[in-house]
Amino acid sequence: MNDIDDIVSVANSSTQNKSFDKNAWMKKKQEERKSAYDLIDKTATEIVSDSSKFKTYLDVQGRMNKYSVGNALLITTQMPNATQLKEFSDWKEAGAFIKKNANSIIILEPGDSYTRADGTQATSYNPKKMFDISQTTFKQNNKLNDYDDKTKLTALLKDCPVNIKVVDEISGTNRVAEWNKQDNVLYVKRGGETQDIFKELSEELARATLEETGNASLDNFKCRCTSYMLCKKYGIDVSSFNLESIPDSLKNMNSSEIRNELGSMRNAMEDINIRMGQHFENISKKAKTKDLER
Repeated sequence: MNDIDDIVSVANSSTQNKSFDKNAWMKKKQEERKSAYDLIDKTATEIVSDSSKFKTYLDVQGRMNKYSVGNALLITTQMPNATQLKEFSDWKEAGAFIKKNANSIIILEPGDSYTRADGTQATSYNPKKMFDISQTTFKQNNKLNDYDDKTKLTALLKDCPVNIKVVDEISGTNRVAEWNKQDNVLYVKRGGETQDIFKELSEELARATLEETGNASLDNFKCRCTSYMLCKKYGIDVSSFNLESIPDSLKNMNSSEIRNELGSMRNAMEDINIRMGQHFENISKKAKTKDLER
């Protein structure tokens, strides 16, 4: 006897005065969705007017590279130090409890697809409440990146989409790396410091990946920001980066245009990051194979 009658009776008694109002629920979700979109627009215009806030956004997007620009903006304004987000139920399943008085972080997740009035397809996005690992009793894993700078540099150049040539000097510059668009060659200077090479290589790889806007100031800034995100993610010193001068052309854009530019930077960063991740994964697989053979 499993006492199911008693269990159901208790459950029914606790819900007998409740009824589900679908219209009220839909209205609440619409309000939450609008609030999230408004916050995205507000944050987008704020960060291009403040270099400190812009750098905070880059830190979030670089660290949480799988998240869309819109969600990275939402995280930036709600909890810029977030590192790992999960729903309440997922943390509970992992054996963690949410700390008292912890405020949820709202992001948007893709929902159902639908057809617009003009016949084009679109995807609806629904607000989702998340909690960061710092808001839980889950023990954080502060393990540092185990790879040395040489391995990181090797990963950066793995399956590089442009030709690479090592030279003694890069004519007319003090740089240690430069992409030549005309011959599609990435020139790398011998003898440079590994971290400096990583910085400039990642910037030039971004230049080879990003579409030119026709605005040199904006293009250079976007390449520098992409490099900054990669360096910050992989533990390369970022103290020498100059991100103070946000181009006026970016400042004068509307929210949608700003997000498009941020999106192109994120995509360039993620394109490089995926190749690097595959290299690190291969290293890990080889190490495991050797352990099994011992």
